Amino acid sequence: MRLAGLRSGRTRVAVLPFIASALVLGGCADLSQLQFHADHDVKFVAPEARAKLSVPVTLRWEVDGFRVAGPDSGEAPSKDAGYFALFVDRAPIKPGQTLAAVGGDDPACADAAHCLTKSYLADRQVYWTTDLSYTLRQVPSLSDNRDNWQLHEVTIVLLDTAGRRIGEHAYFRDFQLKRDQES
Repeated sequence: MRLAGLRSGRTRVAVLPFIASALVLGGCADLSQLQFHADHDVKFVAPEARAKLSVPVTLRWEVDGFRVAGPDSGEAPSKDAGYFALFVDRAPIKPGQTLAAVGGDDPACADAAHCLTKSYLADRQVYWTTDLSYTLRQVPSLSDNRDNWQLHEVTIVLLDTAGRRIGEHAYFRDFQLKRDQES
């Protein structure tokens, strides 16, 4: 393809990035394809960020624009109702995934129901609740961190009543725990 009015190779090279940018930006004008249109607001009430704590650790939060409904509520899945999944010191599941994704390549997860048990998830530091609080009874020390006080992070994501993650939003709270002397 020849661009009219461009005589030198140098000018063509200088203009090509602008043309490519226009094409890319023109294709991104429809933002409705993105997952983060469900704008719910989760705010942590406790503990304070980076607080020095001991176990058990009780997390409390508030939520606006989201109605709490459990997986057994019988409600049709929607972006405005569901429950909470907490991920301690690990990445959350991706948008649209269920908690069964926590099992990943685990052969025991061929039966997804096995991977959705509370004990299976808790062994992987993943929890779900319909409450606006959750108490962590234990938090393992970070094996790659020898600091006396270790910084832990909890990530909350929203799940619809079918157990699928809603949107891209994630809400974080970090806190410090004294390193477990047995590790």
